[in-house]
Amino acid sequence: MSAMFVFSVCMSIVIVMPLMMQPLSLGLCVMVLSVFSCVCIGFCVSSWYGYVLFLVYVGGLLVMFAYVSALAPNNFFSSTKALVGFVCSVVLCLSWGFWSYIIDDVGIVLFNGDVGKVKYVGECGYMLVVPSGVSVMVVLGVILLINLLAVVKICYYQQGPLRPHSELK
Repeated sequence: MSAMFVFSVCMSIVIVMPLMMQPLSLGLCVMVLSVFSCVCIGFCVSSWYGYVLFLVYVGGLLVMFAYVSALAPNNFFSSTKALVGFVCSVVLCLSWGFWSYIIDDVGIVLFNGDVGKVKYVGECGYMLVVPSGVSVMVVLGVILLINLLAVVKICYYQQGPLRPHSELK
């Protein structure tokens, strides 16, 4: 039941995304979508995989937020259309989910979940933690460190490509 609710909220956010006009509201929408997507992955695959994926998403979204907030003009949020669209899409997705449960009890199966594939995807993360996969983990850590240093160098206060700041005189 909770997985169905999380899935319906994810679908609702995807439906509402074209209504977002401001970059900050779109970033918030992507952030909420990534949280609920990671929760869905945590339900289906494994909670560890969902948590690591969330940390990667948050790192990428922080870089995106820094660029967008520095380059985009400051707009006010006009979220009336988006809020109405979000509420309507949540109701639509939840009613669609409840309808599938009602139909499933009658005997018509709408969702055909394959447990074998989910179990196979859940075992993929295990291969990185075994002793033979430690070198892959170290290489991935070094790549993340290099990316972190590159982002810090790009976002340096006075020498970066962001909009210039003038000294107060």
